[in-house]
Amino acid sequence: MELEYKKVATFEEKSQAIQEVFTPEFNTHLYKYAIIRLKRFFNIKYDLEKGFRGFMIEDFIAETIESFLRPDGRNWYTETYPDFKKQFISGLDSVIFNTLKVELEKTKDTFEILDSDPDNSFDDSDYNVLLSACLDELKALNATDDELLLFEPYIINGMKREDLSKLLGISIEELTNIKKRLDRKLPKIGEKLKMLNYEK
Repeated sequence: MELEYKKVATFEEKSQAIQEVFTPEFNTHLYKYAIIRLKRFFNIKYDLEKGFRGFMIEDFIAETIESFLRPDGRNWYTETYPDFKKQFISGLDSVIFNTLKVELEKTKDTFEILDSDPDNSFDDSDYNVLLSACLDELKALNATDDELLLFEPYIINGMKREDLSKLLGISIEELTNIKKRLDRKLPKIGEKLKMLNYEK
């Protein structure tokens, strides 16, 4: 049986894509995204000055860049994932997960990580499919990057504005405005989930 051919970006194409997407706004988005992922998957409240056990978000981002540029590194399938930003965020997720998983297994000292939240499961495929459907609908509704970033912690997980403000450096007023915009989009998201046969 003939294998399906997937177009893989060259080193030059990946280098060019990295240069194009890395605006100050995208870097800020990545920083906030990483903080949320650390909280969601590891229940880690990131220290902006000290990081976590010496790991800094800047290092995770730099390692993700390196992973795309190494000769034996991460591929970019340009036809399957034409938006390199999404491919990069996926790579950042992998770097964070793999680095901290090894670190926590090595020390066997989790500071109640994972045990404190029964919903924190790495094998969370149903949840991730549902979240992806919600985010796709938000994008179709022209949601901003901050709305996409905050939908999971703010709307799904119900994090308090005060906690998110401290965690991400976003003012209470702006968080309130973001929630109002998300609330207006929720009926459309509900309709889309009903079409996909998801129930609340």
